[in-house]
Amino acid sequence: MVIILRRIPPSTQDDEISAFLDPLLKGSFYQRSGHIESIRILVLKDNQRNTLEYHGLVSIDSEVAANRVIKQLNRKQFKNKPIIVREYFHRSWHNDPRVNMHQWNEELENKRKRTRRRARLEVVTEETLKFSQNDSNPRIL
Repeated sequence: MVIILRRIPPSTQDDEISAFLDPLLKGSFYQRSGHIESIRILVLKDNQRNTLEYHGLVSIDSEVAANRVIKQLNRKQFKNKPIIVREYFHRSWHNDPRVNMHQWNEELENKRKRTRRRARLEVVTEETLKFSQNDSNPRIL
């Protein structure tokens, strides 16, 4: 499962995100442990406002551990700033039912007038850090 840490501080490093999530990924007798597979920091530029947004994408191998991270870290302080932690969904226009619509389904066409995505965003940089199960030194891809 991939989780997103929305609007993290600009000075955030990958090891800080890893240290923030690690205590909740460790399992116990009743809880399944998880492992970070990769960390990506996205820098998005809002062309209309001319601002930068920083988001962290973390891939966790255990869905149970990822849900535990989301539940316990959402709206918590990260580097003295409250952040939002949610599941990240890979969306594609191929999955949009409005694109491949049949004539008989006019209700779906009128249900949403526009997309909820902000068209003025563009990805400025994206760094990926991969983790190995046995290796404590991550690799940048």
